[in-house]
Amino acid sequence: MKAKKLAVYIKNSSKSFYVAAPYGKLLKGLFSDAGITMSMPCAGTGRCGKCKVAFIKGAPEPNSLDKAFLTEDEMAGGVRLACRCVLDKDCIISAEGLTFDETSMEVQSVETADMSDRAFDKYGIAIDLGTTTIAAALVGFDETDNGPRIIKTASTVNHQRAYGSDVISRIAAAEDETTADKLKEIVTADIEALIDEVSGPICKRPELICLAGNTTMLYLLCGDDTKELGQYPYKASHLSFRTKALRDIKTIILPGISAFVGADIVSGIYSLDLINKKDETALLIDFGTNGEIAYYDGEKFLTTSTAAGPVFEGGGISSGVPSVKGAIAHVTIQDGRAELTTIGAEAPIGLCGTGVIETVSELIRNGFVDETGLLIGKFFEKGYPVSLDENIFFTQQDIRNVQLAKGAIYTGIKALTKEAIPSKVYISGGFGSHIDTDKISNINMFPKEFNGNMLPIGNSSLKGCIRFLAEVFMGKEKEATSAVKEIAEKAETVVLADDNGFNSEYLEAMNF
Repeated sequence: MKAKKLAVYIKNSSKSFYVAAPYGKLLKGLFSDAGITMSMPCAGTGRCGKCKVAFIKGAPEPNSLDKAFLTEDEMAGGVRLACRCVLDKDCIISAEGLTFDETSMEVQSVETADMSDRAFDKYGIAIDLGTTTIAAALVGFDETDNGPRIIKTASTVNHQRAYGSDVISRIAAAEDETTADKLKEIVTADIEALIDEVSGPICKRPELICLAGNTTMLYLLCGDDTKELGQYPYKASHLSFRTKALRDIKTIILPGISAFVGADIVSGIYSLDLINKKDETALLIDFGTNGEIAYYDGEKFLTTSTAAGPVFEGGGISSGVPSVKGAIAHVTIQDGRAELTTIGAEAPIGLCGTGVIETVSELIRNGFVDETGLLIGKFFEKGYPVSLDENIFFTQQDIRNVQLAKGAIYTGIKALTKEAIPSKVYISGGFGSHIDTDKISNINMFPKEFNGNMLPIGNSSLKGCIRFLAEVFMGKEKEATSAVKEIAEKAETVVLADDNGFNSEYLEAMNF
């Protein structure tokens, strides 16, 4: 007998989302499956009573833990503990205090909930090819309203990392022809495995793939000689639209801007439709390994790339991990001890990008790290114990790596904006899906004048590819191609190394 499916609506002040859930599903498990995170200081073991959620409708009966930690008024008002809450009916849950990515696997906008089991006429796949992570989304299109519907998303580690964590290492590795072939083979296998994974829910073959990525990754995927990317003057010969086949599906590769500002930033700009917002100035910061930044002053685009490294994706950190289940995503230090929130409410296995930055910010707030980045007193030798079992430490070298990364971002921002204050600051990348800008204010990664203007937007590169697919399926490929080309051609690249004051500004920006 087929298990009963429940309709769970998750609402915040501006949007509503629908999640299909089996009868008897544990709420924290549903959040984990849907890519939703919330504060669970005891990692969901039922010991702290702090993972409160508010049911607007359809709250299950209070259980023994609810009665132990909640007041009568709270329970009567629909408040329950997510870690032990079992779903037994259709319900509506308040999303205030929850963090979720709109492109998450099980989440659909509420207005499409009635279409969840209906076959679409056409399907496409969007892919963001990053240095550290590759992400994909299966999108369905219905001819009655022409709107895109995200059916499933998936991601994988880019297994080229065996040849180095950054693009410079991979460019050097690719100087050997045999290794270059191997790098192409690895990334192709990674992408095709993702295509297979996201295509699983449908019987019909996807018609089109749209792919964006940084310039080096696209060179390696297409088998281009990367030598020119690693040698002065760092010119790129292959930046235009390209087409190839992946899993025998036509794949459109979006154009890039320069050797180190790629199609991923073009796609991100396109997703925000900045080129048509003449009354808005905007800054887009893509927190990937390259740390790409674009500034739109209302007329033109200025772009740059910073050597941020993989810190914002958990790389280069002694206890760093990708954004997987069990990764520590949020950290609060009270009375010297760390309260943790992990992805999927699982036992902590290490720190992902947001966890790394929040740990540093909290260490500064508590006086355990000074403005120069020195970890004080008893923590200097071994590091600060992030987990209660002292299996996860944050070390002095970890702090130095964060300083290098945040200094690069800050200096890149100032090089583009000068003294201007953008009306919107968009924060993109996996790091941008779960960042709490107030929580990380102590590390001074952004000019203080930006406070209140910053908007985390998730994976803007993937969203730009989804938008492009939608335009193509609506019969507007010519218009979409023209718009993306205009962005790539209009953008001007600022080379930070050519700025005489860059080194001194960078060193100063490393301080907290």
